[in-house]
Amino acid sequence: MKGCRVLKISEVKSILESLKIRDRTLILTGLFFGMRISEILELTFGHIKGTYIAIKSKKGSDNQAFDIPAKYREAVDELKKHYEDQGVTITDKTPLFLSRKGKNNSITRQQASQIIRAVCESLGIEGKVNTHSFRKTFVTKIYELTNFNIAETKTYSRHKSLANLDYYIATTGKTNLINNLSW
Repeated sequence: MKGCRVLKISEVKSILESLKIRDRTLILTGLFFGMRISEILELTFGHIKGTYIAIKSKKGSDNQAFDIPAKYREAVDELKKHYEDQGVTITDKTPLFLSRKGKNNSITRQQASQIIRAVCESLGIEGKVNTHSFRKTFVTKIYELTNFNIAETKTYSRHKSLANLDYYIATTGKTNLINNLSW
């Protein structure tokens, strides 16, 4: 999504600390797997019951499977218990991000956007932050963790081409290399 920005680690921590379990797990899904919001909202408990998550692309890019980190597994287990405490029977087909409106339906893209807007406003986080910011933050962090290997980053991000991925990397706002120039 054009114009959305990458989040600072301190902003991510503040956001996660201030959200309830469903919304926190929503954000963690974007941060751990770099999924698009349309992919996130289609997840069910059945998609994550094993040791890995298989991500089916909604935009024709590569499908990918990732190990499920322990921290994410803990969040999903807490979310499941939260739903069960509310009387919801959890099956493999139960949406991971249940809407409070309607039975057994996932929240909408608009609801996800509203959640993010509200938390950012309450925390004073400025700039264009939306559902896609978490995907951008994931891609940027993976790029750094791969020691700036764009080809390896492409595998994680599931972009169709390096040119598309380059847009993500080019818009991270990092311009501090000029401090290393000595003329």
